[in-house]
Amino acid sequence: MVSILDKRFILITGKGGVGRSTVAASLAAATARRGKRTLLYQANAKDRMGNFFGVAPVGTDIVRLGENIYAVNTNPGAALEEYGLMVLRFKRIYKLVFENRVTKYFLRAIPGLDDYSILGKVWYHTTEENNKKPVWDTVIFDMPASGHTLSMLRLPGVILKTVPEGPLTRDARSVQQLLVDPARCALVLVTLAEEMPANESRELATQLGKDVGLSVARLIVNQVYPDRFPARSPQSSVLDAMLASDHGPRVSDSAAHSSDSIAALAAHADLQRSRRRLNEAYLQELSKSIAASQIELPYLFVPSIGPAEIQKLSRMLEERLERA
Repeated sequence: MVSILDKRFILITGKGGVGRSTVAASLAAATARRGKRTLLYQANAKDRMGNFFGVAPVGTDIVRLGENIYAVNTNPGAALEEYGLMVLRFKRIYKLVFENRVTKYFLRAIPGLDDYSILGKVWYHTTEENNKKPVWDTVIFDMPASGHTLSMLRLPGVILKTVPEGPLTRDARSVQQLLVDPARCALVLVTLAEEMPANESRELATQLGKDVGLSVARLIVNQVYPDRFPARSPQSSVLDAMLASDHGPRVSDSAAHSSDSIAALAAHADLQRSRRRLNEAYLQELSKSIAASQIELPYLFVPSIGPAEIQKLSRMLEERLERA
């Protein structure tokens, strides 16, 4: 079986706020470390890649993030221009067609064109060649939130059903063939072990299979709390005893302060244990409802994610993907 890390095109999706960009950056760092020239592709995203890799913010031009790793944060205008140049070949013809006032008005009225231009541009990067060799070994698409992802990935099928044969349908067919080819493309679904993200992930996995014919290759459960108090362990028993105790009579201010500190510590530990138990319940539910290998990434108790954290997560992800 071909590893996820060896796929040509990797889609990263999930509900907003689950850490899609963190996972995409970590996965890109892993493929780059394996010697693969990697493009990390985003669209209309609030830039975080600059902070993740310790470089300037990423815009609509492809920039280098590090050895073997590059990034671009496109938008519909930039993507449409590149797609138009691909189809029409020459910039002067592109300007005559796409920058004509009447054409621009017409284009704005076409539903889904913005999303299709973004999808078409990332597809183009998977086919891009220089001297008959691929420019990119791996293209990782940090996709929009789940609902937007679904509407974007439906577009090639809609075009094939509704648009007469021509350049648009030719490219839509190529995009569709790439998406459903497990030898080249893999969908990675990122979620949290919590109620709303878990529910939305189940719905997205079902709809992608039904509407696009795309299966989830790996399910990455992000921000899982560590199991510091396993059931029936000595540390769990000590915590139970601390929570049940009033720590004796308060005979002085210093004793009262000490007692309050211990109580606060016990309450914090109990909160972590409760969060871990909640995570475990949803991890079980997700494993039953989504037919994909499940990989856990830990909650990092840091104020923000930077280069050191991306490299740490990247190595964890690489190891766990190889075992899955």
